[in-house]
Amino acid sequence: MTIHQTITAAATPAEQRFLDLYASACDRLPGAGVPAVRAWREEALDAFAALGVPHRRVEAWKYTDLRALMTAVHPLGGLDAGAQADVDASIGRALANIDSYRAVFAGGKFRPDLSTIQGAPGISFTPLCAKLKSEADAAATLAALPLPKGDVVAALSTAFATSGALISIAPGKKIDKPIHLIVIASSEANAYALRHAIKLGDGAEASIIETHVGAGASQAWSYTALDIGKGAALKHARLTQSAAALHLASATVTLGERAVYEPTHAAIGGALTRSEGTIHFTGPNARATYNAAILARGHSHVDFTLVVDHAAPHCESRELVKAVLDDRAKGVFQGKVAVQRGAQKTDGKQMANALLLSNDAEFDSKPELEIFADDVVCGHGATAGQLDEDLMFYLRARGIPEAQARALLIAAFVGAALDTVDNEGLHTALVEKVAAWLAAK
Repeated sequence: MTIHQTITAAATPAEQRFLDLYASACDRLPGAGVPAVRAWREEALDAFAALGVPHRRVEAWKYTDLRALMTAVHPLGGLDAGAQADVDASIGRALANIDSYRAVFAGGKFRPDLSTIQGAPGISFTPLCAKLKSEADAAATLAALPLPKGDVVAALSTAFATSGALISIAPGKKIDKPIHLIVIASSEANAYALRHAIKLGDGAEASIIETHVGAGASQAWSYTALDIGKGAALKHARLTQSAAALHLASATVTLGERAVYEPTHAAIGGALTRSEGTIHFTGPNARATYNAAILARGHSHVDFTLVVDHAAPHCESRELVKAVLDDRAKGVFQGKVAVQRGAQKTDGKQMANALLLSNDAEFDSKPELEIFADDVVCGHGATAGQLDEDLMFYLRARGIPEAQARALLIAAFVGAALDTVDNEGLHTALVEKVAAWLAAK
């Protein structure tokens, strides 16, 4: 006699909180009455349950123990009427002044009344919630939204998604102004989940700005899939700014032959911010340039984790991270460059620099190279230190007050990561955000 036994690990209290949240909200989520949508969400929930809430023994989460840092899960927002939102006041005047096609998500819901992207030339835009209402629409949509394996944030974003942006740029189309995804969390202690999918056709060119502003003790998790076609180019700026909010984001980027991807990410404050991404080079002669800045003080915890997967030859990747940490803030950068067999002539480099303004601040850097090709140029580096006393003396000797001298040096340090932004309005906005953070001390 043969006995087959399946052993399933019991959910810990950390996982059970999410399972209970789904049980309480599942019947009110978009597409709840559509079997295919329900199955799509429950598949993602099963994937989350199998992975569990990450903790420090999970290598990719070694420096960000989510199980310890996220001790509660808030009620899910975005199920009722859209929250009141003043977009310009939420994102700031400089960002508001950028001429762009806006897609606004406030309180977990898409707000057509605050958005201007509808009908933009060359852009196909649909909010995810609109595609989940009928079996016919949902079938094709869900087929194009596969769940990446081993990604906890993607699983949560899929299971609980109340909306998201589905964007497609026509082949050869050059979008004349940025697409601005604006995500505003309400002041209530709610959780929000969004899932985005963005596709650039061959030869298309576009610029995307993502602005995430959290209020109060909100919680947010999101997943974005980016598909950049042959010869296409995307500039992608992402700003995460909050006071006491928790923000978890994950992204998968696929680059075709000769594609160009230029992301810039700035995280300012927040109780916990983790942004993880994977960039896949699937075609030769593609290029990705990743620049990131962290500004954190108090007990903020900011984690940037990035995997660059070179699976095609003659591709180039660059990563530069600048972190400024004060008080008891903690910054993390985990950067892995993987070069697959056959990906000859790969050129991949990464650098992480941290400026510690307090003896209690902490920066953890984990650079990795995994190379299976023999004709490559790859390297990495990391530094952490305090303000240069010689430079401080130089500025003070010329009559510059100490506080102003410190601000000038810090702004110059962060500027190395932000000065690559060529949109004048966006660059001005980022510089103002840095200046406001410095002035708030």
